[in-house]
Amino acid sequence: MSLSSAERAAITAAGTAPEQHVRGQAVAIVLAKTGGDRDEARTLLAEAYVASTQPSFHLIPRGDAMAPEPEFERAYGVLATETADFTDVQASTLKSALVRDGAALAPLRMIIGFTRPELAVATKLVAAGSAISDGAIKTIERRPPPTGARALARRDAALDVICATVLAVMDRHILTVPTSSADDFHSKLDKRDTRHGWDDVARDAQGVPYWALLYQRYIGGAWRQVQDAYSEVKGDALLELPLTTLLDGERIPYYHSARGASGASQTAQQFGISPGPDFLLPDTAPTVVIESKVGEDGGTVRDKAARLRTLARAGEERGLVVCALVDGKGWSERIGALADVILATRGRTYTLQTLPHLLEVPEVAALRGTAP
Repeated sequence: MSLSSAERAAITAAGTAPEQHVRGQAVAIVLAKTGGDRDEARTLLAEAYVASTQPSFHLIPRGDAMAPEPEFERAYGVLATETADFTDVQASTLKSALVRDGAALAPLRMIIGFTRPELAVATKLVAAGSAISDGAIKTIERRPPPTGARALARRDAALDVICATVLAVMDRHILTVPTSSADDFHSKLDKRDTRHGWDDVARDAQGVPYWALLYQRYIGGAWRQVQDAYSEVKGDALLELPLTTLLDGERIPYYHSARGASGASQTAQQFGISPGPDFLLPDTAPTVVIESKVGEDGGTVRDKAARLRTLARAGEERGLVVCALVDGKGWSERIGALADVILATRGRTYTLQTLPHLLEVPEVAALRGTAP
C-alpha cells in the first residue's frame, strides 16, 4: 500500500520528535511496507533524521600528540642551526640537532613528508631488524631524553638509524618510485623543497612564495596530519563529551568505555556484549546501551552503520535498549546506511542537535536522578 499523507507526515516528523513513541511509530510504518513503497518510506525516514546532522570537517582537534606551533618553530630553529640552514646536512649534523632537541625530528620528518609510522617502517629498510616503532619516534619527539645509561644508549642508537634513514630517503636510495609506475605516481620528495635534494631545502629555508604554501594545502591539506592523529579524539569531543555532560547533569549512572579498540574489547568482555558499546546505562546491570559515531565521508559511514547494526542485534538478544548518536556530513551521503541504523535502533537514533531527546526514551528517563 502506498504511503498515505498521514504516514508521510508521521515519518517526516520522526527525525526531530522528542517522544520515542513518535519515532517508533515511524519505524513501524516503514517496516509495514513492501517493495518500492518500503524503499520510499526508508528514504523519507532517513531524510527526516539527516536534517538535524551537521558537518564537522571545519573543526580541527587540539591535543598534545602534535607539537604546538611555537614549539615546532623552536625545534625547526635547532635543526636549521645545526645544519647551517641546511647547507651542511650529513648524519653528524642531523644527529647533533636531535641530540640537542628531540623535537627537531618533527620538522625533519616534514621535510621528507613522512608520518611517524612511515618513518618507523623506513628504518627497517636501512637497518634490518630495526626495532624503532611509531611509539619510539613519538617519545623522541615529545619527551625529554631518558636519564638511565642503557636508555640513553638505546636512544643514541635509534638516532643513528633515523638519521641514516632520512638521508637514504632524501638521496633516493630507498622507497623510490618503480620505473613502470612513474607515469602514475609521484614520490613524496617530488615537491618544491625536496625535488633536487638538500639544495632545494637550503633554498626554501630562505623563504617560500605564498603560492607554494597554498599549493601544498591544495594537494595535501594543511591539517591532514592533525586530523589523522586525532581521528578518535574528534568523535569523543563532538559526541561523547556532550553525552557525558547530559548524563552527569541528569544524574544518570553510566559506564563509559575507554577510547579505541582496546576499550571496546574490554567493555565487551566485562559486560558480555560484542561489539562493546561506548556507553552502558546504568553502570551495573545495564538496560540501555549507546554507541556514538561521527562520519564525514560515505565510506566511513557505511562501516560505522554496519557496526551499529551488529550492536543493535546483540543488544536485542540481551534484552537491552540500543540507542545511536550520530553526526557528520557522511550520513547524508549514505542515506541507506542511516536508514538501516534508524530501523535497527527502532528510531532511537539521535544527533548532536537532538541529543536532549534521548532523555525521552522511557528506559533512560527511568534512570534520571539515580546516580549518587
